[in-house]
Amino acid sequence: MMISQPFYVDPYLLEYFGLVLLLLVLFGASFAHDKASFLTKSLGLGVVVLPILYFYVIIDAHLVNIPFTDDFVLLETVRDFRQEQDFVAAVKILFAQVNQHRFAFERLVMLALVFITGTVNIKVLITLGNLFLLGILYLFALTFRDERVAWYYFLPIPFVLFNLTFYENAFWGIAAIQNTPLLFFAFLSAYSLGRANRAGLWVGAISALIVTFVSGTGMLAWIIGAVILVFQKRYRSLLWWSMLAIGSIAFYFLFDYQFIASANAPKPWEHPIFNGLLLLGFVGNSLYLDIPHPMQQDFYPDMMASVYLGIFIGVVFLGWLIRSLLSQKLKASYWFVLGAFLFGLGTGAMFVLSRPMGQFFMYGGSIFSRRYMIFGAVLLAVAYVALVVLTRRLRYIQPVVLVLGLLGFVALNFQSYFSSIVHLRQQHDELLLDGYYWKNYTTFLTDGDNFGDKPFWNHPTRMKELVGAIETSGLSNLYASDKLPSPAQLRAQTKDKSALYKGTFAARAGYRMAENNFPAEYIEFESQSKDTVYSACFLLVSDRHILPLPAIPAPYAWEEFLKHKTYYSAKNQYGLFRGKLPSGKFQIWIMSPEPVSDKHWDLRYTTKIVRLAEK
Repeated sequence: MMISQPFYVDPYLLEYFGLVLLLLVLFGASFAHDKASFLTKSLGLGVVVLPILYFYVIIDAHLVNIPFTDDFVLLETVRDFRQEQDFVAAVKILFAQVNQHRFAFERLVMLALVFITGTVNIKVLITLGNLFLLGILYLFALTFRDERVAWYYFLPIPFVLFNLTFYENAFWGIAAIQNTPLLFFAFLSAYSLGRANRAGLWVGAISALIVTFVSGTGMLAWIIGAVILVFQKRYRSLLWWSMLAIGSIAFYFLFDYQFIASANAPKPWEHPIFNGLLLLGFVGNSLYLDIPHPMQQDFYPDMMASVYLGIFIGVVFLGWLIRSLLSQKLKASYWFVLGAFLFGLGTGAMFVLSRPMGQFFMYGGSIFSRRYMIFGAVLLAVAYVALVVLTRRLRYIQPVVLVLGLLGFVALNFQSYFSSIVHLRQQHDELLLDGYYWKNYTTFLTDGDNFGDKPFWNHPTRMKELVGAIETSGLSNLYASDKLPSPAQLRAQTKDKSALYKGTFAARAGYRMAENNFPAEYIEFESQSKDTVYSACFLLVSDRHILPLPAIPAPYAWEEFLKHKTYYSAKNQYGLFRGKLPSGKFQIWIMSPEPVSDKHWDLRYTTKIVRLAEK
C-alpha cells in the first residue's frame, strides 16, 4: 500500500481549478489590447494544454500494473496464442469471440507489448488507449482549420474530452484500449473519406477494417463510409468500399462465430417511447452524474438532464443535415462531422438494441456504466464543433456559443474531477489488495458478488490455472503486487493489543440497490484519527480470516473543500456489500500504509468487534 505518488495523496484540485480560472480570465482580458496577440495565443495554448496535462497526471498517479476483471480474458487468449503452433487455430484465438464482439485489435496490442517488453504492462496498455484521445482532439483541430474558424473557438474542447466523466474507460485496461481507439479509427475513417481522394479512400478503408475488429460497433464505419461515398457521387470508390465491407463483415460472422440471442429479452419496438428516451439519455450521458442511482419511482434530475442534452444534440445534428441540403459545395470537414455524428448516434442505437427497457430509464438502476460516458462526451464535442460552424455567419451568436461552451465544459470538467477522483483512489487501493486475496483466499476483492467468488463464472480451476500460467510466463505481476505479510504473520502481530487506535471508529449496516436492481445488505466502515497515524487499511481479524479493506479518505463537500483548501478530509471510509465478507466475529484494526520495519506493519486496535452472521 505505497503512497509515493503526490497526486495520489493530494490531487491538488483547488490549485488546478484556480489555475484554469486564472488563465481564462487573463485570456479574456488580453483581448482588450490590440497588440497582445502573442500573449493571447500563449494564454490560449495554456488553456488547451492544462486540462490535457492534468488528466494524464491524475490517471497516471492512480494506475497500477494489475489486471482487472475482463483484462484476464484477453490475457488468457494472449497466453493461448503464444502457445499455439497451428496457424488456423492461432487465427481463431486471435479473433476469438467475446459476447458479440471480436477483440483482435486489443489482442494485437497486447501481443505487440509482449514482443517489445516481454510482458503486458496494464499501465502501459491504459496509457496507450488514453493517447488516442489526442488523436480525436487533433481531428477536431483539423476541422476548425478546414472551416477557417478562429482558433480560440477550439478552447472548450479539451475540457470535455479530458475529464473523469468516463473515468472507468480511462482507468480500465480493456476499456481504454477498446472504446477510445474505436472512436478514433471510426472518426479517422470519416475524415479520410471526406478528403475525396485515393489516399483518403485507403486510409478510410484501413481505419474501417481496424475498427471492425476493435468492437462489433465498429462495423458502423462501413455503413457510414458508404453513405458518404454515395453523397459524394464516388460510385467507383463505393464499389471497392462495398467489396471490402462485405468481405470483412462476412469474415466477422462466418469465421468461428456463434450468434447469441436471448429469447426472454424485451424488444425495443415493444416500448418505443421508453427506448427512445433511453437513446436520448445515452446521447446526452455526459450529464449522468457519478452518484448512486438506485431504482425508484421518480425521475433523477441528472438523468432528465441527459435526455434534454440528447434532444439538443439531436437538433444540432438535424441542423447539420439541413446545411448539406442548402450548401452548394461542402468541405471535407463536413463529412467528418457527419460521420462522427452518425457513429455516435449509431452506437447509441446499438446500445438500445442490446439493452432495451420496458420502463423509464430515468427511474435509475443499473443503466450506464461509466465507460460508456466517453461516447456522450465525444458527441457533445461534435455538437459544439457543428454549432460553431453553423453559426459562423451569425456575428453575435457565434461568440455566445463559445462563451456558453467554455462555461459549460469547464463546469463539467470541474465536477467530474470533484466527484470521481475518490473512485480512482478506491479502485487503486482495491486492486493493490487483489494479490493478497488471491494468494490467501483464491478470490478477488474487486470482482464477484460473494466472498470466495472467482472470475470465469466460478469455474473451479480455470482462473487458478490462468493466474499460475500468466504469472509463470511473466505476463502478469499479480503476486508481486501483494506487499502485505501473510495472514499468519498478521495474526501473530495482532496478539499484542497494547497499541490502541486514537480516534473514532464506526460500522453501519443498511441496504443498497445491487447491480441486479434488488436491495442487498451493505456494510460501511468509518474512522477518524486523533493523531498523525495514516490509515491505509481496516484489518478485520477473526478465527478463520484476516481481511484487509482499503481505508479511503472521504472527500469534503464543495463548501468544506473551498474552506479547507484540500480535497480529502481526515475521515476514512469504505463500504461493500455484505456478501463480499464471510461470516464470523471480527476484531477491527487500523493498519499503516507501509511497514515500519521488515514485514512489520503499524497496527492499532480499535477495541471494536463486528459480528457477521451466516447469510
